[in-house]
Amino acid sequence: MACFVTLTPVKQSPDHNVVRIARESSLHGDNIIHIAGGPHQGIIVNKLNQKLDVGGDADVELSYSVWLHGGEEPKQEKRTMSFRFSSGVEEDEGRAVVHTFFRQLMQSFPKDYVSFMKRVLKLMQEDYKEIDHVDLDMRFVAEEEQVAIPDAVQYDSSSEAEPVTVALVQEVLEHAYPNGLTLAVISEALRCTDEEATQFLLELEATGIVQRVGDEWIRVDTRNVDAIARGHSLAASSDQPTVAIISCLFLEKQAVDALLDEPTTVHKYKSGGDSNVYTLGRIGGHRVVATKLALIGDSREATTSAGSITTRLLGNFQHIQHVLVVGVGGGVPHFTDAKRHVRLGDVVVSTQYIYGADLVVDRQTEQLRDFTTRKYTPSDHQVAALVTSSAADTILTEWEGYTSEAIGRLASTSEVDFTRPAPETDLLALSVGGGNVIVMPHPDPERKTARFHVGPVGGLTSLKKVMVSNGNGENGETTVEEQEEKTNEQIRERFATQFSLRSIDAGFDSVVAAIVGSRIDSWALVRGISDYQNGQSRASRVWQAHAATRAAAMARTIVERLPKE
Repeated sequence: MACFVTLTPVKQSPDHNVVRIARESSLHGDNIIHIAGGPHQGIIVNKLNQKLDVGGDADVELSYSVWLHGGEEPKQEKRTMSFRFSSGVEEDEGRAVVHTFFRQLMQSFPKDYVSFMKRVLKLMQEDYKEIDHVDLDMRFVAEEEQVAIPDAVQYDSSSEAEPVTVALVQEVLEHAYPNGLTLAVISEALRCTDEEATQFLLELEATGIVQRVGDEWIRVDTRNVDAIARGHSLAASSDQPTVAIISCLFLEKQAVDALLDEPTTVHKYKSGGDSNVYTLGRIGGHRVVATKLALIGDSREATTSAGSITTRLLGNFQHIQHVLVVGVGGGVPHFTDAKRHVRLGDVVVSTQYIYGADLVVDRQTEQLRDFTTRKYTPSDHQVAALVTSSAADTILTEWEGYTSEAIGRLASTSEVDFTRPAPETDLLALSVGGGNVIVMPHPDPERKTARFHVGPVGGLTSLKKVMVSNGNGENGETTVEEQEEKTNEQIRERFATQFSLRSIDAGFDSVVAAIVGSRIDSWALVRGISDYQNGQSRASRVWQAHAATRAAAMARTIVERLPKE
């Protein structure tokens, strides 16, 4: 087994540098220029060796682009890492190791060459014996080779307020639907004056998108809204729904409703909150009811609202046997394994829901130690079993057909474009802290069609301030500041890795708890992937509508296959 980790420069210039970092079982004295000591003992720096053949024998190659600042003007650099496995390491095992290696490398993003190479050397020295050597190729690219790298603010929904626009006012009302909002609440949410908000509300009212009801403003669903009395007659009908579909965003509800046959929408409006909206229709041989949550997240108001709406739904329609929570989520990417890589427009069907309620932080080192979780697993797994059946090709065909059908129906009933965005908008961009964003090629760059995946889905508490456990494992009441060395992206990555998640959403803990508490045995989450965070970042807006359609189409595909009770 190798005893040393060596760094050998292969090319050195102001714009292009190449090095090899390798394991060695013996030293070659003529090549050595530095032998590290102390905590770095075992690390060797060799002389420049321009004859070394690098990159060509790689088992796995990773690359990423990043803007570097520090000179007169920022430069974009492409860094390519070519990995060679140690003897006896299988391909799948090696790809998984490289994925983890890269993620750990990015946890403390190296901002310069020295820090970058030192970080790789230390990782190789401390772990990852499956990697024999890695070649690092770092070069500044010409302007015509540059790739689009978005601003880090696109990946943080909690950052500073955006400039108020008519679209943002509409979005606030759509989040609140089926509830209405007062002018004061809208102005506070957007951090603007009442006069600014009123100007945009009047503009939306003129186009029929919103309307004023008493002292509240409410988003209008343009399909149909029936009277409350009609709703009671539907609930009392002998033809009761056996399937419930729950969504959160307005466009998610639009996508679901577009795939219901014979739909009838009942909006039970109540001033001050606690409104309900139900769309009843059919999918195949099943009677279905779809509803929309007014709020989602881990605030007290959102938790109470989402749980109450879910409980009321299952109380009003007591023949429900299957529940699907349908909408957008964030994909968990895999940088080296195309089979496990989840891309924008894909869909993940849950086998389990895991909610990270708190971060457990070591009180002495202030390092993230673990997560306090609540785990929910359906006792009846027939939804996941239907998707993982041997009829995967048939499911894929039906799913594509229903996606096209929904897009066609929505084109005439919604002002939103639900078609698939351009391929170049699917950027595998990762926030690595310090305002830095890196962009990587997908491991399956030639793939043009969506896929569906089956596995655990999770949600994570707000990362601004968290309640943590103390060193004895007892629940403490200490509020700690967010770890400076841990970005939200890095915490999400650890959470996803620890629990083998395929998708992370905005937090449906209270919804799933209400489903389980209502003794529904058959349930699942169906998440259409709109970003690589939680489905609701600013960057997700490009893909949200299409991802919602993908999720709704998969929900219809599943319900069509559920047994008729």
